[in-house]
Amino acid sequence: MNTMTSPPPYPVDAMYTLVRDAAWEVINHTQAPPALVGSSMLASMAVASQANVDVLLPTGLIRPTCLYMLVLGDSSIGKTTVDARVGAPLRAHDQKRAEDCRQALARYEADMRIWRTADRSLDAKLQDALNSHANPQQYHGELMSVALSEPRKPVPQYLLHQSITESALFEALDGDGKSIAIMSDEGELVLRGGAMDKMGILNKAWDGESTMPRARKDLHLRPTNPRITVSIMVQEEVFDQFWKKRGDVADGSGHLARYLVAWPTSNVGFRRMMTEDHVWAHLPAFHQRISELLDEADTRQANSRPRILLEFSAEAKELWLNVHNKLEPQLRPGGEFFSIRKSAAKMLEITGRVAAIFHHFNHLEGKISQETLQRALDVIQWHLCEFRRVFGERHEVPLLEQDKQRVGEFLHRRYWCQGRATAPWNEVRKYNPVRDQARFERAVWELQNEGAIRIEYHARGKRLLHLNPAAFAHDHIV
Repeated sequence: MNTMTSPPPYPVDAMYTLVRDAAWEVINHTQAPPALVGSSMLASMAVASQANVDVLLPTGLIRPTCLYMLVLGDSSIGKTTVDARVGAPLRAHDQKRAEDCRQALARYEADMRIWRTADRSLDAKLQDALNSHANPQQYHGELMSVALSEPRKPVPQYLLHQSITESALFEALDGDGKSIAIMSDEGELVLRGGAMDKMGILNKAWDGESTMPRARKDLHLRPTNPRITVSIMVQEEVFDQFWKKRGDVADGSGHLARYLVAWPTSNVGFRRMMTEDHVWAHLPAFHQRISELLDEADTRQANSRPRILLEFSAEAKELWLNVHNKLEPQLRPGGEFFSIRKSAAKMLEITGRVAAIFHHFNHLEGKISQETLQRALDVIQWHLCEFRRVFGERHEVPLLEQDKQRVGEFLHRRYWCQGRATAPWNEVRKYNPVRDQARFERAVWELQNEGAIRIEYHARGKRLLHLNPAAFAHDHIV
């Protein structure tokens, strides 16, 4: 059978202390998978940073610090809980913007009453002039002045969006340097939204294009130098439907290759209920830093100040060069990452973005150091291998092989790694990632045929799966 690898632990400890401690706190209190928490924190940091800093890569390209994230998983992994905990400052910022907009609308209504009164008064003067056969041109200057002084209705400037159409996207980005996020723990809203019908637009935004291509109906809008982070948390079944309809476009356009992917296994069935109150000693500091950067971005936007451009140190550039020279041969036919070469080719650029985010978020000074780049590499290498595990399979491995691998990974992680050499059939059936019963049973029978497991039958239909040490005693099932 094909090698069935279990992904290594998510590199939470690669984060700097401020983020690492907060991440472990969320993991311990919510009992959510580390990959889910880490991905959520990366997305929040990107949203907070993208309006403040760009990064000059060692290649000479200037790139934004926005990220595109994709987390796959069933409804039990804790997507909503983690998103609510980690992303709380983003929603609080939008609530503040909503209140600011409400006050601005009140001022606008007051200004409009004054303006309408002035406009009506001028209309009366003009009518009197016409009635008395006087020259109406004497009021031309006043008419121009009143017309130009008409108050503009404030438009809500929200940071977070979910189901957003193409036109709404351009409205949100209208102006110079606007920053938004398309984020949802119910990824169906994003995948079926209008933005995903125009993946080329999102590609341009990810690349940091100074101007955005617009449809004829949106030509009056002028989004320049926009910044967009995308974070999609979605159930596997929903993503499969999207993949069947739009997968060729997502893959062929290079849109999918821009995402950091995670497919964590649910902890359901292995969580322990805690009676003591949770003490949040570290997450508030993470939240405070998010809020500080969002406020900094608003001030920067209001004062038309340019973003900070971060550069790499000489030592970091040398590390970059070494990694590039090791990675490039792996993109050739027969290489380790040939099947996902589009994503692997963007690995170093995404690493540069994450390094810049780490640098700025953690109050580091000067140029981006070799240490910071290495931390970012540790995180992105995990995501690259996860991309290969998820999408390399979709491209190359038949469905039965995928199901065997996923059931095998589940047994390895949830039973063998916990010191258990047997697994109850019904428990595995209930919690394993292959939800379709017929597919699950075919995968189990095939695993037994290949000697990885043995099914033992008991009274009343009870069945146990015995795990073969020869297959499960390593980091992979051979």
